[in-house]
Amino acid sequence: MKKELKNFIIESDFPHTYFNDIIDYIISNEKRILNFFNLEKLPNKVRIILLSYEPFKNFIISKYGEILNYISADSDSPTNTIRILNVEDQIKHTTHKDANVDKIKKTVLHEIVHQCHHTYHMDYNQITWFAEGLATNLSNQDYTLQNLDKCDFDKLKKDFRHYKGGYKFSYTIINYILSNYSDEEIYKLYSNPNYLREKADFIFEEAKKWTKEKH
Repeated sequence: MKKELKNFIIESDFPHTYFNDIIDYIISNEKRILNFFNLEKLPNKVRIILLSYEPFKNFIISKYGEILNYISADSDSPTNTIRILNVEDQIKHTTHKDANVDKIKKTVLHEIVHQCHHTYHMDYNQITWFAEGLATNLSNQDYTLQNLDKCDFDKLKKDFRHYKGGYKFSYTIINYILSNYSDEEIYKLYSNPNYLREKADFIFEEAKKWTKEKH
């Protein structure tokens, strides 16, 4: 299955009844995401491939050296390619036992956010939390605000992939930023990794106070 759009080429290695639902969801959301990043279009078309487990697993292991049981998608910036594990195999092979069509559509959008972010830089040393928090917020994934007193921010910065709860904590920090910072400041944070690293600890302490007021 294959469909080509202005910014994306969507493919699947197996026919799925929800293939067109994913396409419609991309179409209805891409302008909002591009506008957030001040982009009229992507510099290169992005391939979005809906994969079965074996080819998905083989790619993830070749890229990272391991496949963690929560991994269901990947955005590969050098090749402008997004890989998504299909719903059925997410249920079989990952911790996402509640995977469904609505969740996979949001996962696709999450990875599109990463591709838009990649147009500014590919330096995520100690700031993966920011990229993931931005993607979870902009894709409207099902996260709630967390008590940041329980977050070891140093570990979150240094080893996001292996930090349990990292997505929830990152969602919370970025939700604070999006709710309180100006568009100009948000732009500086996502476009300038050095500036973000300088501000990171201060942002975390601010977000911690904000979430306490929210609870």
